[in-house]
Amino acid sequence: MGLQEMVTVVIPTRNRPDMVARAVESALAQTYAPLEVVVIIDGPDPATEERLRAFGDPRLTVIALEQNRGAAGARNLGVERAKGAWIAFLDDDDEWMPGKIALQMAARPPGVRYPIMSCRCKVVTARGDFEWPRRLCTPRDRIGDYLFVRHGLFKGETFAPTTTLLAPKALLQRQPIPKSAFDDWEWLISCGQIEGCALVTVPEVLAIHYTESDRITLSTCHNIDMALNWAESVRPRLSPRAYASLLLQATGGEQAARTPAVRKRILKSALRDGAPTPMALTTFLMHSLMPVGLRRRLRQAIFSAPGAA
Repeated sequence: MGLQEMVTVVIPTRNRPDMVARAVESALAQTYAPLEVVVIIDGPDPATEERLRAFGDPRLTVIALEQNRGAAGARNLGVERAKGAWIAFLDDDDEWMPGKIALQMAARPPGVRYPIMSCRCKVVTARGDFEWPRRLCTPRDRIGDYLFVRHGLFKGETFAPTTTLLAPKALLQRQPIPKSAFDDWEWLISCGQIEGCALVTVPEVLAIHYTESDRITLSTCHNIDMALNWAESVRPRLSPRAYASLLLQATGGEQAARTPAVRKRILKSALRDGAPTPMALTTFLMHSLMPVGLRRRLRQAIFSAPGAA
């Protein structure tokens, strides 16, 4: 695998012309070459088309869809149209540091057929900035266990958002992004079932991830039934301790999960169908006793990035 392999950057977007322009600018500023950027405008959006025409860069291809396909469908179309042997995903409201692709391509581990390269990122929130993940993923880690089995009490120990990921096109053709309530995590979970696939975190901070947008994740989802139904649907692809940790640590900490009936459902499923670790149970107890706002203030005080407000 030489450095001459082309990388295709895939960016789905709609109705956010200024944000996607920032993302495209950071992709075109990469030090790695050869590189192309494919933006999928997911439905009618003349303002974004006009904004992107101003770049005038031959490495930029804009595909405007007549009908909305959703983020997963847009990303899969970008993979289909890609010229590169490697695909890097970038969300339209995030941005990269200039050396992101070059460092990830250089860090690919030998002997791994399908390496999924991630990186640390600066996570910008209303409560401060953080550098996540605090713990890196290596080829020795099972992907599902890395994503959900935390060794500490606070969010941010493990992290691999779509905007950090670079993977072989061959892997994405074999395992496309699923149409799912939480498609990024479900894709990684599914890839964890493929022999020769590993998630690897580059230690450098190479992306900026903005959380104050409209994206829905397990940690911002107010529809707790949807989140728990999704967790139950992916249980066969997770180890028992990863499934229990998904319920107790990832899902169980949100405001929407604080009613007695929901907490009983979470704990019952984790004990019946999973194998909770002591840390997962301790985290769930903390979630039950400590208000969300206080937990967030503690996390900010302990883990804020240097220089964060």
